[in-house]
Amino acid sequence: MTRLLLTFTLILLLGNSALLAQELYTARGFWQETKKETYRKIADRKLKGDSLVATELTYLEDYEKYLASYYERLSDEEKRKYQQQKAQWDFELAAPSTNTKDFELRTRDRLINGVYGAYYGISIVVGTEASGPAAVGIIPLTAGLWQLGPVINKKKYQGINANTIRAGNSGRMLGLLNGAFLGLTLAGDSDNSGNTALLFSTAGSIALGEIGFQTQKRKNFSEGHIEMMRHYGFLGPFTAGMIIASSETSDNHAIGAGLLGGGVVGLVIGHNVAKKYDYSQGDADVISALSIVSAGFGFAFAAESLEANENLGIFILPAVAAIAGTMLGQKSVKGIHFTKSQGNMISFATGGAALVGLGLMVVLEAESGLLAIGVPSLFALIAHQAMFSSYKKENLAQLKLGQSANKRLQLSMNVAPENYFTNKRAGEKIVQTGQLSNPIVKLRLKF
Repeated sequence: MTRLLLTFTLILLLGNSALLAQELYTARGFWQETKKETYRKIADRKLKGDSLVATELTYLEDYEKYLASYYERLSDEEKRKYQQQKAQWDFELAAPSTNTKDFELRTRDRLINGVYGAYYGISIVVGTEASGPAAVGIIPLTAGLWQLGPVINKKKYQGINANTIRAGNSGRMLGLLNGAFLGLTLAGDSDNSGNTALLFSTAGSIALGEIGFQTQKRKNFSEGHIEMMRHYGFLGPFTAGMIIASSETSDNHAIGAGLLGGGVVGLVIGHNVAKKYDYSQGDADVISALSIVSAGFGFAFAAESLEANENLGIFILPAVAAIAGTMLGQKSVKGIHFTKSQGNMISFATGGAALVGLGLMVVLEAESGLLAIGVPSLFALIAHQAMFSSYKKENLAQLKLGQSANKRLQLSMNVAPENYFTNKRAGEKIVQTGQLSNPIVKLRLKF
């Protein structure tokens, strides 16, 4: 079992190593480096003509060499993305925040709080085998307490936005699963393993939900970052579950440990992947849909093989297919920037086509596992790729239009060639970044 868990970890880590290596230097990362507070303060003072001490001049020179080196390591695609997105990122940074001070909990947010509270009550009643009026009252009690959370602890909900709620809810769901896995690991094959897993699922949901909420409140990750962590948070246990199924083990300790390990590894990888590229929520939806479709093909071939023999090792196929789908999706969305609406439409089309394919197989009374699962997966893939290609062309056309418009924005130019020799001390490559303390050329742009 240990060998299988190591295999699983290597599949995920090695599968993403190439992507991670390519994403160490990104347009977004470079832009963030140019906005470091210390650097900007010193650079702005120098531009204003203020005198700098020797240590400040040395720092400025060294940091601009670092920026030049960073920019040089960007791929051509990332350099283009930086030129395209820089103005928008600068605008977002300068724009005052309008969605964090007066955010109101929506009806669905309050409903979700109540549902989780009710689940916690049910798990406590079932897990402790409580009975009588007290057992009945616990469920509405916990549901009400979670509904009243924003009232009881007002300070916690100050300065939040929709992403904070989303991160908290994602943490609750993933914590519920991983808590159950931990409970199963500890209880093993004992008679109360189910009750233990249920109680730990509640504890894990509360803990990870709070961690997600507070972390998002401090870090303010993007929607895409949250969605990528959630995607990998499910992909990890799924992959571990398929490996466990292929091993034919019945030891609950090993099963729980494997699923828990998959959940933890998945969250870690998801966080690292999301840090290396600025995925949008639409990108994450596209990736998740393609991963599910790929897993469907894996199940189709596994079902066909199981009909021919009893080798459960074939269950490794859906796991490998899901990972491959995720990696392919991550590569395919680069530089396209799907919107939330586009991602939703692609997901809806994918799911709808799968249902159509499934309905046809039921009508035709398909008995082959390859057809019963493979045809819906094929329909889903066709719909996914059709919508993907349509939105890709649309987005790339808009990017080209924006580039063409930018070329017509020149109005005036101020040339200061003497700054070339000053900047040369900071490294000639810094000229490519557009982040000079003493710019050689100043442009004023108008429509």
